[in-house]
Amino acid sequence: MITKAARRYTIALYGVAEEKGTLNDVTDDITKILGIINSNRDLELFFRSPIVSKSKKLSLIKEIFEGNVLPLTMDFMVLLIHRRREALMQGIFEDFINLKKEKEGIVDVLVKTSIPLNDEEKAKMKQKIDSYTKLKSDLTFEIDNSIIGGFVAKINDTILDASIKRQLERLKQKFKQGDFILN
Repeated sequence: MITKAARRYTIALYGVAEEKGTLNDVTDDITKILGIINSNRDLELFFRSPIVSKSKKLSLIKEIFEGNVLPLTMDFMVLLIHRRREALMQGIFEDFINLKKEKEGIVDVLVKTSIPLNDEEKAKMKQKIDSYTKLKSDLTFEIDNSIIGGFVAKINDTILDASIKRQLERLKQKFKQGDFILN
């Protein structure tokens, strides 16, 4: 859950990046930074620690990121540290990516299937989900043997369950309730 303070920083960074015409470059920087932070638990804890001094945090981000990211991105991280908001950095950057996708009409979708899909099947799945959501979808595929067959798609808070497992569960419920009539 993103805090109000973090959301204000996200919107401010997005607005400045858009105004300067560097939105895609800042997004690339943020993706790179998030990759580094997410892959290094110590670095994540370092930024969240209230014990580590501002000067050490500033020194570290300059050492790691200076020259590797745009000055705007670097200045933003420095601003967060000066304002003692560095603990929000990871959340702000994740929210930034989500805000950009939202503005571009892109939705993240997790699709679980029991077997791997080929490229043609993935393209058809993308078409159907795009049609259903009326948005462009960014699909991530996972294999889940427990669903037996079919698929389960998670779109934001909505779950589309077209799995055989779910159909069997519904059939079982009908048997328990006595709603099923045999010929």
